[in-house]
Amino acid sequence: MKKQEIEFKVLDIIERLDKGQPIEDDTVELKAEWPRDHFRAARRIAAHANAARGEPIMWLIGIDEKKGVVGADFEELSIWFAKVRSRFDQLLAPNLISLSVPYNGKTVVALVFETERSPFVIRIPDSTGIITHEVPWREANSTRSARRSDLIKLLYPTQKKPSLEIIDGKIELQRAIAGMSQTGSYQWNLSMKVYVVTYSSDTLVIPFHRCEILFRPQGRPDEKKFENIRIAPPTSYSTRGLKEKSQSLTVNSTEHEVLIDTAGMTYLTAEYFTDEKPGSPLFGEIEVKGWLRSHYSAEPVNLEAIFELQRRDNEESDRMLGEWRFVRHDGEAY
Repeated sequence: MKKQEIEFKVLDIIERLDKGQPIEDDTVELKAEWPRDHFRAARRIAAHANAARGEPIMWLIGIDEKKGVVGADFEELSIWFAKVRSRFDQLLAPNLISLSVPYNGKTVVALVFETERSPFVIRIPDSTGIITHEVPWREANSTRSARRSDLIKLLYPTQKKPSLEIIDGKIELQRAIAGMSQTGSYQWNLSMKVYVVTYSSDTLVIPFHRCEILFRPQGRPDEKKFENIRIAPPTSYSTRGLKEKSQSLTVNSTEHEVLIDTAGMTYLTAEYFTDEKPGSPLFGEIEVKGWLRSHYSAEPVNLEAIFELQRRDNEESDRMLGEWRFVRHDGEAY
């Protein structure tokens, strides 16, 4: 993980805490101060790293989950980590990347632990000789000894989640066409150009019924749920018979799912019908969040984006009421 990426993630977490939003990330742990019990700290780091199964984990020192940034002394790191590392069997602790992040006159110390060399084993202090070592495991926010099933997970290589890169996108608000089968007077349409990387030699299948996309206009407390989600490859039309032709060698789709080999460009669309009349003026921004679940995993690939209202040259359009364009990912700086 690059240091610029670490700093961005730290600032994003601080911003979410300032807004009162929960930090829903199993790879992050917040500490108001340096843990004084070095054995307990080592055991907790080992448990966190083992459960991460190769993904990096992050500890942030100087952040209280309720009070926000309280600050920490970066100079304490070298002494503290040397004592923590001494508790690991053969001194094999997760590789550490550290970064001092200033914020409003205080310092947050980011500790990123690389976990590829798991399992991490802790030496039990003052042992009687019966139990001398332990492989800790993290479950929710608690630490316990690893079970056989946990150790098997460590031996089986974890599959990296697919990644999504939003290239472009827009949201349109229109008056619904009368006489159609919709159940509302107004229609919200989402369309996005998304590049997908599967990180696998196997075909990735994303069933549409396992996808969920929500949107929330600026200033509104409630989220709306898009329906009729579809993901398809880029297409063109043949001049003969106006037949639709796929422009992708790696992406195929049906009415029910999309199939992606290795990587490819896709077009994601969805819609939402409502009788709720939009207010005036229109919302300046719209926040979109989505979860796409593949055929092999219940853990979703997340999608977050911000769309910004566009000025329209033709304000007299009878049907088109507003258009918002993709400007950035949620939490991304301008």
